[in-house]
Amino acid sequence: MPSPDQQSRQSQSTARLVLVQEIRSLLLSPALWTMLIIVSALVGYSFMEAVSLFSQASRTALKYPELASGMSPLAGIFVPTFGAYYLSQTLLLPFIAIRSIGLDKYNGTLKLLLQLPLSPLKLCGVKLCAMTLVWMASLIPASLALILWQKAGGHVYWPELLCLLAGHGLYSLTIITLAMFAATVSDSLPTAAMFCLAVTLGSWVLDFAASGKTGLIAFLGNFSFTAMLRQFENGLFTSTYLISFLSVTFFFFFLTVVWLPPGRAVRQKIILSLACVAGFVLINLGAQQAPKYVDLTENKNHSFAKGYVKALRQLQHPLTITINLDPQDSRLLDLQQDVLGKLQRIVPDLRVLYNNIGESGLFSKEKNEDYGLILYGYENRKDKSYSNSQEEILPLIFDLAGIKYVQQKNQEPHGYPLVTEIGSGKILFYCFLPLFFLGSAVFVRTKMF
Repeated sequence: MPSPDQQSRQSQSTARLVLVQEIRSLLLSPALWTMLIIVSALVGYSFMEAVSLFSQASRTALKYPELASGMSPLAGIFVPTFGAYYLSQTLLLPFIAIRSIGLDKYNGTLKLLLQLPLSPLKLCGVKLCAMTLVWMASLIPASLALILWQKAGGHVYWPELLCLLAGHGLYSLTIITLAMFAATVSDSLPTAAMFCLAVTLGSWVLDFAASGKTGLIAFLGNFSFTAMLRQFENGLFTSTYLISFLSVTFFFFFLTVVWLPPGRAVRQKIILSLACVAGFVLINLGAQQAPKYVDLTENKNHSFAKGYVKALRQLQHPLTITINLDPQDSRLLDLQQDVLGKLQRIVPDLRVLYNNIGESGLFSKEKNEDYGLILYGYENRKDKSYSNSQEEILPLIFDLAGIKYVQQKNQEPHGYPLVTEIGSGKILFYCFLPLFFLGSAVFVRTKMF
């Protein structure tokens, strides 16, 4: 009987062989090369359009310097460019991930793989590693876009760009594990594809339904894949969303491990699945208790001035803010972005209440006299204001709490307007990269057959 060390080495050797076979199978798949060609065109179109619009806005900003601070390459160039990846990750990547398990399941290869000295956990891990390499290969067009942008003189702030990349990486892992689970529990590849599409579309609908809402639907909207990705696009690295993404990934991954072996009893699979659900819920509840935030934007868009942060952390009692605004009111959206979101990341005990204002606003039949009023309470002291600007709200809060502070200004935002044309972009994205991937597909099939 082999010793434990020999069994471990044999398992590792088998895992490497299976990984090589998985990569070989992916390279021989027309779906992979088709996806890469489509991604090249999508990324190229998104990048070229983003550069064109950014240049048009920059012409105005150069004439009026006060507008230059709003010219952010992250929002103007990279988020739209990676929007192409959002589409491809949602609509194209699942088909390749489904194939990695689905074909093995339907042609009988899966039963042979499960007889190897390789646990279902390691087998799924190998397939996940192979799919991660596919995602990394799909970043070639984005790398080309980054090179072209820098060559044209464009500004890049790496922390916020890496935050954006991390968000798309986590989103891709979630979609890959979702597709693997769908292929495991489905009877056919089309059924698995429909399952993935239903989940992703459900995530879109949840994010749309939660927009401008409060209460339970707003809370559930935070767990939409789209909403979680948006935080990374904004340059705010949040432990809650990081853990949420990872927990969803591991949830679908372990469900795949549980349901993959055909010989395992259904009752045992259900019990293990319930354990996965319990673990998923506990992890996310724990993540909500003590969230951590890192503002990775160059202009610190998600932070107050350091002196204000230090003063706000001195609040020892609950700070209550009662809002009389319609959830769809643009003033509330500005308030949430400029003040409430920042306060929630700093104040130890912040309580935000939304009054039921009924039909109020520009086109309502009855006007609520308190509409637009924001009430502040700290201990037994109260104050109110109609302003949604931090320049007026923060002094009001400090006066309520009796905290001495020094008037400060946030650092002046830096903008990077650039008027440029990338003439070679169309040739590179629409001709060179597609021909490169097509030639690579022909070369691989020639050498491997």
